[in-house]
Amino acid sequence: MFFKKEPDVVVALEVGTSKVVAAVGELRKDGSLYLLGVGEAKSSGVRKGEVVDFQTAQQTISEAVSDAENKTEVMVGEVFLAVTGSHITSRTVRVKTNTDDEDHMITPRHVEDLDALAQQQPIPADHAVIHQLLQHYYIDEKTRSTHPIGLNSHHLEATYQVIHGLENKLACAVRSVAELDVDVRGLALAPYASAQAILTRDQKNQGSVVIDLGAGTTDYVVYLDGAIIHTGVLGVGGDHMTQDISLGLKLPYQRAEMVKLKHGLLSPKGIHPDEQITLERDHHYDERSIYTHSLAKIMYARQWETLNMVREDLNQLNLWPRLSSGIYFTGGASQVRGLREVAKELFPVPVQLVQEFSFEGDLTFSRRPDLSTVLGLLQYAQNYETIHPKKAGFGRVVELFQNALSMVGLF
Repeated sequence: MFFKKEPDVVVALEVGTSKVVAAVGELRKDGSLYLLGVGEAKSSGVRKGEVVDFQTAQQTISEAVSDAENKTEVMVGEVFLAVTGSHITSRTVRVKTNTDDEDHMITPRHVEDLDALAQQQPIPADHAVIHQLLQHYYIDEKTRSTHPIGLNSHHLEATYQVIHGLENKLACAVRSVAELDVDVRGLALAPYASAQAILTRDQKNQGSVVIDLGAGTTDYVVYLDGAIIHTGVLGVGGDHMTQDISLGLKLPYQRAEMVKLKHGLLSPKGIHPDEQITLERDHHYDERSIYTHSLAKIMYARQWETLNMVREDLNQLNLWPRLSSGIYFTGGASQVRGLREVAKELFPVPVQLVQEFSFEGDLTFSRRPDLSTVLGLLQYAQNYETIHPKKAGFGRVVELFQNALSMVGLF
């Protein structure tokens, strides 16, 4: 089997509640990213986006990586890993440094000083930083600047979005991959990765929210003026809706999942009370009928409750008039009928469902909202490699060691 050379390839890995996905992309000489293929495996040992059974989860990770290798003829030696979980939180910090030179000109050293000050901002003792994302620079305390170097000001300030989570949970996620002899090149918060596949620069500037509806979590990220200003992770997803259907209609869980995928809808409006769905007999279950109206009511209640939690969180930002680009839904659980109508009831901004992605390469996956995180993570990886080119020889070994330590908060 032919294997592509490592420097030309990036691999994104998402360990989700329902499936594990590994996407392989080629970095081309013209600066473009070309999707070579995607490997998948049914997930096990993962709950609400977090590893709860280490060995079982590790086995499914291995299966997804092997599937990707077989489909793309690329030997996977390192990955960028998407992380999620309700333990992850974020906050905005503002730091300031003085320009003490006689002309008060801002230099790269002042920018580096701000980065260092942001790193020193306190987070809970048992947490580790996932991202420290620059939002904006400010000169003369109020004037915003995109590129402050070379300008004159007595002070330089900056705001950062610091995203962090429980160190032991992040370390477990990294170790589940690293023990398979696959290096973790970098971490990225799942909704941040999804946004890279969905939002244009203009949409980030105009004010947008990306809501990723997964099996185990509902993740979201808010952009304004081109920068992330808020993130959130709820430990509620499509699996909880399936559980509601199972309990409400007295169905085994697997059959409830099938009913949701095949017949699911979120709006009971216009459904006749006597309308029924016939579930055919198979070698596991007897034939049975359920009321369509009852199914819709159960699904609507769960989806409304979940989205209302997001709305209540976003209400605290007081930004609705500025989110002119609106809300973008993605993720596997976003494909249920009636989602847009429910969302329009709750959110005072435009609502769109993202059903297709634009990229170069294998278009088999272009209409897979459930792959938004891993496809966006490939774009994140491309940008990361542009800013942080790989080292060679012993320097490469040291870099990997330092990256591994930093990812578990030890460096």
